Formats: sequence, structure tokens, C-alpha cells
Amino acid sequence: MEARTFGLVLAAGAGSRFGGGKLLARVGGRPVLQYVLDALAEAGISDVVVVLGADASAVEAAITWHSETRVVNPAPERGLSSSLQVGFAVVPADADAVLVALGDQPLVPVDVIRALIAAPCRPDRPIAVPVFADGHARNPVMLHRPAFGLVAETTGDRGLGPIIDAHPDLVTEIAATGDNPDVDTTDDLVAVLETAWATRVRANRQQVDRFREVPDGTDFYAPVSSLFRADPTRRDDPVLDVLLGFVRSGDTWLDVGAGAGRFALPLARTLDPSGGSVVALDTSRSMLEGLREIADDYAIENVRAIEARWPPDDPGRTGAFGADVALIAHVGYDIEAIGPFLGALEDAADWLCIAVLMERVPASAADPFWPPVHGETRVSLPAMPEVVEILEARGRRPAVIRVEVEPRRFDNRDQLAGFVRRQLWIDPDGPKEARLQAALDALAVSDGDGWALKDRGTSTVGIVTWAPR
Repeated sequence: MEARTFGLVLAAGAGSRFGGGKLLARVGGRPVLQYVLDALAEAGISDVVVVLGADASAVEAAITWHSETRVVNPAPERGLSSSLQVGFAVVPADADAVLVALGDQPLVPVDVIRALIAAPCRPDRPIAVPVFADGHARNPVMLHRPAFGLVAETTGDRGLGPIIDAHPDLVTEIAATGDNPDVDTTDDLVAVLETAWATRVRANRQQVDRFREVPDGTDFYAPVSSLFRADPTRRDDPVLDVLLGFVRSGDTWLDVGAGAGRFALPLARTLDPSGGSVVALDTSRSMLEGLREIADDYAIENVRAIEARWPPDDPGRTGAFGADVALIAHVGYDIEAIGPFLGALEDAADWLCIAVLMERVPASAADPFWPPVHGETRVSLPAMPEVVEILEARGRRPAVIRVEVEPRRFDNRDQLAGFVRRQLWIDPDGPKEARLQAALDALAVSDGDGWALKDRGTSTVGIVTWAPR
């Protein structure tokens, strides 16, 4: 007979060090507690007891429940052990094992839960715990039936910790990758958000590396830099209109990832050339060459192009640009260390930071091609909502102006194919090119004004502004 494994989630703490409400703090658009419940469900644990505390009504309303049984700890101030005992009182008597998880660990890995479930029960070692690389976190904890009696011995706020420390002979340790941090303070939340961001960026990159048929080259944008050129005198760009509303004539703007000057050049035209200027920074030489050419064509002299990475290798250089406003536009999505990236942006700005980011990354336009060409769904990168979460967790007060923009159009099918091909990393002479062309037959459309993807409506761009300090 298959063992009956129950889940027990302890979520009754007041979160006083966090300032209250930590279980409902947002990570990737979902409450912290939601991640834990979803992880248990994904791992195959369908019978779950959740112990709530004084904020039970708020939690009940904010969570998308599966089929969890919810109980309230009448005295959560007695510590974690009291929630453990309240929860165990509800677990059916015929349970074979109980996986005890903490409700404030949103990064709990599903594969670790599965490993604990799969670990054979040894009567002489009825407790199983994961051992992460940092050696600290030892949650979740799997208790098999011979260990159930130990729950009555727990006291205080450490729950099973003292029992495990006092009886190492009862414990089976299972090696685990990554970590499983608690969210006890706002600094912890920032760390969790940045870790979640980095995890998605790595997964996105690793997926590309599995399918890559062509290298990026020293200048990734060189073959498609012409797609990023724009008329600096244009009057049909709603995002640019918003940016121009922040211009003070004598300011210096730093445009990080300026590309071919889509925003840097019209901003420079609006600034007073006797005192205002734009520093346009980018890693792509071909992009900056395009920027310089357009600047010459339109006699824009108060823009300075710098080929460099961000953040600078020397942190002291961030303030050397003398910028009043620091801007990023559609860059940062694939930056793994997003915290230092945003921190350097704040260090470079005197009064305002601006991030122009999409609700979903621009490259997501090519996502429908991944299943027919590569056979799997594209791993998504974080975008504007995740940046806002990080800023809010860091104590900033970001304001967001949302603008709906029309989908990108291409002059011809070959240009569209080139864009999609680069987002698939396939060789035009390789075996997957035929799949790409077949997918284009199904997903692309021409209406006489150019080529676009079928059924792709407007996209949301957020212009996020905040004071750097």
C-alpha cells in the first residue's frame, strides 16, 4: 500500500520583524505563502493542513487555495511549536508521514520536496531533512510515523530544530542544491526577490545554451541594429511623450543601454544644448555607430556615446557621469545580478531614475515559435512587474505610467524571420530552419503595410519612476 503523506504548513507567525503581513508580500505577483502551497501541490502532496494566525481572515482572502484544510492557532505567540502541535492534531491518525514546511519560505524547491517524499523510511531514522549548500536551512522536515511522538516535546519558537539537533541519530540527511531562505525581514524579501530574478535569468540562458546553433558573436546586435533606429523628430511614440514630460532643460541624462538612440536622441533635442546633455552608454559598437550617424544627420551635438558595460567595474565611477536623471529602456531583463544593476543606476542619478520596461519582455514575441521549432515552451524572463516588486521591497516608492503600444511590424517576411531566428538561436542553414519557415506560415501575416505575428494585440509598457534615495 502506498504511504499516505500529508503536508503541514506553519503560517501563524505575526511577522513582527517584517512589519506584519509577510506571508502576503508579493514575489513574482504571488504571495509568499502561495509559493509554498503551490510547491507542495506540484510535488504531489494533495492532503495539506495550513495553520494560520491572527491574520487568518486576510490570508484566507488573498490565497488561491487548492484543497488545503485551514486551522487557526489560538495562541501563536507561544511560538512555532504551538502551531506544529495545533497542525498535528488535525492530521488523520492513519497518516504515514507528514512533511512540515514553513509558510515564509517561498523558494522552497519542488525537487527537494519530491526527494523527501521519495526517501525510504528507516524506522531507526524516522526524520528526513534536506542539507543545502549553505548548511543552514534544514526545511522542510519529513516526519515518518515513528517520529510523530516527538512533536509533543517541542517548545518555543524553533519548532523541530532542537529535536533534530538533540537526536542526530534519528535523522537522515538529503543533499540539496540551492537554498531555502526564510522571509523574516524586508531585507530578506529583497534577497528572495533578487534570487528569484536570478534563477529565471539563469534558466532562460541555460535553455538557450541547450538549443544554440550559432554563437552570439562579439556584438549581438550588429546584424539587426537597423531595426532599432528611429527618427528623433517623431511624434507618434507614446512612451517618448511620457519621457519628454520629465525633461528639465538644463539636466544631464544618462541613458544606460541607449542602443541606436531611440530615446537618447529625441531627449537631447529637447534639452537646452547650452547646459543639458545626454550620455548614451551601450556595449554594442554597431548600435552606437548608428546613434552617431543619426545625431550627425539631425545636427544633435549634445549627446555623448560611450561604449561600456553597466554597472561599471569600478563602483566609484557611477557618480562620475554627473547625471540628474538615469534611464534604462528595455534593458536589464537578462541581467542576473539585478540588485547591483539597479543600485548603480541610483548611484548615478541625482534626482530621478526611470525604467522603461514591458509587462513581458520584447523577445516574448518569439515565444510561440519555441514549441514548433524546439519542442518546448520558452522560459520567460522577469520584466516590469518584478522590477516594481524589488523597488518596493527596497523601500522605494515607484510610480508606474502604463502605455499600450502596437506590436512591432517588419518590412518583409525575411526581416521578421531574422528577428525570430535570433530569438531561437538557430542556424539559417541548419536542420531547424524548415520548422521555422513552417511556423512562420502559421504564425505570421502580411496586411500590405508590413509583416507581423497573428493575433498579437497591443503590449503594455511601463514607465517606472522613482527617487534614487
